[in-house]
Amino acid sequence: MTRRLNYWLLAFLLIASVPYYWYMIDDPAAADVQAKPISITGLRKLADSLPGPRPVRVRSEFLGQCRIMRNRLVAGWGLRPIPVTIQAYELTVRGAKPIVINAGVSAATVHEYGISLFDPAAQNRVNKARAHAAHTVILSSDPLQSGNLHTAIPMPRGSEPYALAPGVVVIPAPGISPDAKLLYARLRNGREFLFAGAAAAAPESLNTLHPPARVAEAGGDSGTETKAWLMTINALRRAAPDMTVVTAHDPVDIPHVWKRFSDHS
Repeated sequence: MTRRLNYWLLAFLLIASVPYYWYMIDDPAAADVQAKPISITGLRKLADSLPGPRPVRVRSEFLGQCRIMRNRLVAGWGLRPIPVTIQAYELTVRGAKPIVINAGVSAATVHEYGISLFDPAAQNRVNKARAHAAHTVILSSDPLQSGNLHTAIPMPRGSEPYALAPGVVVIPAPGISPDAKLLYARLRNGREFLFAGAAAAAPESLNTLHPPARVAEAGGDSGTETKAWLMTINALRRAAPDMTVVTAHDPVDIPHVWKRFSDHS
């Protein structure tokens, strides 16, 4: 009886371990992934292609944090949930309207995701900045970035990078999800930023080159596309080692980023 029970337990473990490995641990990207044909030289040319004042500063608002299972951020990273930050960003332009990156979170999202340390005053500052902004760029349809407002903010469709404003380039990444995009900014003083959005969920994504596990895939071949963008971001970092890369859930303290949005009251 004991031997038979052991056989059944072993069979159960084998059956359960295969889908666990497949959906939680295995890198979902194809083996022959290639980086995207995007260069830092090309991004700089696009950033310089429109006349006018470039952004002078990047500001951020910490809106709260929630806990997400590591594997949902990076395949094979583990089952333990970790706290991740929720932030929005503002590119301030002297003498012109700002550009807002991401819209924060809605009240429904705060409840659904169990967001702690939520700061309504910070979200209100994001809302005021958006009302005053020349552009709002939402990098992902993820409710933790879009504020559930992505459908109300149309952006040009396509797959080629384009200049949105002087010093600011939008980089569509439709293979990850239809609304996914990155944003490159070159400030007036020459400092460069790359906001990765869904292409890099956390700094660990760039260290491991692992996209989220299959359990968190957006559909299609998003794992392969995400890995291609991770490779691309790392190539851009090698070409521009002083560039600040901001992932979707970066820590609160980001180099060369000022805290708190401008006062638009």
